[in-house]
Amino acid sequence: MSATYQNYILYRTVDYIKQPEYFYLKGDTPTVPDAVVVGASGTVVATQSLSSLDGLTTPTGFAYALDADKKYPVGSIYTPTTTTTTTTTTTTTTT
Repeated sequence: MSATYQNYILYRTVDYIKQPEYFYLKGDTPTVPDAVVVGASGTVVATQSLSSLDGLTTPTGFAYALDADKKYPVGSIYTPTTTTTTTTTTTTTTT
């Protein structure tokens, strides 16, 4: 039996931030530059053809998602869908 391969993406789940370095002379009061987002949350960093996610270790700050339609090339922004499940139970008493 052969494995079925599907397209998966690896994307950032949090912003990747860089704090620019700065230099100043002794005795001066430095102006610290703002941190800069260099890799936004949702940025697709890789695509892979995988038969499953079993045995894969996802790096911290990343997640895999199935992209069967190949809609998300590297560099694009992926927004994961959120699924909400609501369960309603109705109890009827008959006398």
